[in-house]
Amino acid sequence: MRTWSGEIQVSDWEQYYLGLDGGAHQKALTAFGIPHQDGVRADEPYLMVPVESVRRAALEFGDHAAADVLRDRFQLDSPSMLGRGLKLVLGQDGLEQRYLDDPALQLRYIGYRRPFAKHVMPMPAAVRKALV
Repeated sequence: MRTWSGEIQVSDWEQYYLGLDGGAHQKALTAFGIPHQDGVRADEPYLMVPVESVRRAALEFGDHAAADVLRDRFQLDSPSMLGRGLKLVLGQDGLEQRYLDDPALQLRYIGYRRPFAKHVMPMPAAVRKALV
């Protein structure tokens, strides 16, 4: 049985955020009392959040970014929601690591995202299973 302990910095969590979770990320921030005045991202990127809360964000709210930060932190064998979202919007596989480090790719994503603004990408059962 996995121990879900420790803390995750909000900026580490939000680096995986693509906006394809139907507002789940914002619902989680609200539930945890994390201010997000712009309606999208936390006001305090250096805030530390318990791992169990991030896990709850993924399982209860369907927060894709939460699932991915846990996937990377704990080397979970589950699909990358970031990868799935990038493939949907940019039509290309294998961009996850590059996206995290490449501002030009992040801007390209933003430029192509508009037609997907209301798209909600479902979280696969394999992702949820890895978090249980």
